[in-house]
Amino acid sequence: MNVLEHISTHWHSINEPARFVMRYAAAIRAYLCAFVGNEHDADEVAQEFLLRSLYRNFDQYQIARGRFRDYLRAVVRNAAIDYLRRRKMPQASELDMENLADRGESDWTAAWRACTLERVWQQLDEHQRNTPGNLYFTVLKTAVDHDDEDSPHLAARVSQQSGREFKPDAFRQQLSRARRKFAELLIAEISQTLCDQSDGEVRDELAELGLLPYVEDLL
Repeated sequence: MNVLEHISTHWHSINEPARFVMRYAAAIRAYLCAFVGNEHDADEVAQEFLLRSLYRNFDQYQIARGRFRDYLRAVVRNAAIDYLRRRKMPQASELDMENLADRGESDWTAAWRACTLERVWQQLDEHQRNTPGNLYFTVLKTAVDHDDEDSPHLAARVSQQSGREFKPDAFRQQLSRARRKFAELLIAEISQTLCDQSDGEVRDELAELGLLPYVEDLL
């Protein structure tokens, strides 16, 4: 099954303020801390930017030309530059857009990756809570948190957490299914920030974020 066949981009979700803040606020703040140089100013820029986003939609034409991750970084960077210039900060003398192209790039990528993974974990937890008998979140989180243990020990941990007896073979079966579900959710989350959702574009985005090993079997 090609997971991408069942995914569509929902740009309206990007324009819903609550969802926007929940998904990307942490990435925005981490990027601004690296770009501006101190947490106090970064917090002010972030608050201004997020407040402004409540009253104005993003440029759908610009988003549709590429990745939402790149578009959002550009508009956040512009907000930071405007802030520094308005306050005549010392950094403002250095504000050449071309020279600043790479400032905070690694922080932005790392923060975006963290936000993406956190959201996928939340979705897996929600899937477990809404599916009786499903322990995908518990099983996978236990395996990740105790990756040095074998399946009998991991099965015992899950048995204790869930109040259900779990044999090693049942644990391994659930773990395999949990990994596949996690990968499907991850592909869906990444795809919704891409205009071009072809296999190649999704694979490239996953690779840039260091997430490709999670999903290679599904692409």
